[in-house]
Amino acid sequence: MATYTIYAPENKPITTTAALALESEPGIFPGKVLIEGIPVDPFKDKEYFLKRLAYEAKKPKKSLFFPINVHSANMSQKNSRLKQLFLKADTVYCDGAGIALASKLLGKGIIPKRFANGDWLFEMFDFLHEQNCTMYYLGGEPGIVEKGLSLYTTDRENHSLIGIHHGFILRDKTLEHNVIQEINRLKPDILFVGLGCPLEQYWIDEHFQTLDVGVFYPIGASMDYITGKIPRCPVWLGDLGLEWLFRFAAEPKRLYHRYLVGNPWFLSRIIFEVIKEKLLRRLSKVKPVLRQAR
Repeated sequence: MATYTIYAPENKPITTTAALALESEPGIFPGKVLIEGIPVDPFKDKEYFLKRLAYEAKKPKKSLFFPINVHSANMSQKNSRLKQLFLKADTVYCDGAGIALASKLLGKGIIPKRFANGDWLFEMFDFLHEQNCTMYYLGGEPGIVEKGLSLYTTDRENHSLIGIHHGFILRDKTLEHNVIQEINRLKPDILFVGLGCPLEQYWIDEHFQTLDVGVFYPIGASMDYITGKIPRCPVWLGDLGLEWLFRFAAEPKRLYHRYLVGNPWFLSRIIFEVIKEKLLRRLSKVKPVLRQAR
């Protein structure tokens, strides 16, 4: 299947000046909240999240823009390579209610909300178009990304999605090489990679130096949600932190281990860390008293 070059907008060149203009925006650098050693950006609002993405695209330096949820946090505990990639990333944002809950339990800074781009992928594309950021989407099954493109372009004359390709390229080195060449020819500001965790992070890591891209953004199955291949959780249910329950009900066999085993494992680690921190604080208060008693 050939790579599709879709649209070549006459965008203004990405400059350091544009990045500096965004850098002055309040809220796009909210500090970091540590979740099991991984620094997470606690964005308060979608606007700040999107402006940070545009900022990273306008920098002269390449950037990693990574989502994190309970599943990827669990995988990073088992896989040091994935953990190192999270530590290397310029931006790590909350993609799941479990991460936000963990921040509240740990009490070292609050992550106010999650950002599930499957709910508003097209809105993100529109914002990036307004910011003169070009995009390339790599991921999904054959036919899915084309369907997503069709849905997106139905009522839009102009956009900045300049290339797409399905994600079934890893077993065909010739096809993978051709896709890489196409991406380098187009030089998108943002490359979305939807191969599933941790394959998408590994693929980005392997090709980080050779790809002429501004931002590398592993985006999971977002296009599957947009096209209806996977049922989308109602926003109100996701806001209650119950997206995992909706997804498990939709695909119980595939997601049994991820949610019914993975969620308790993650929560137990967080609770253990909370208890350990409390014990250490109490111990630090007891030590001076013991010294005085001597």
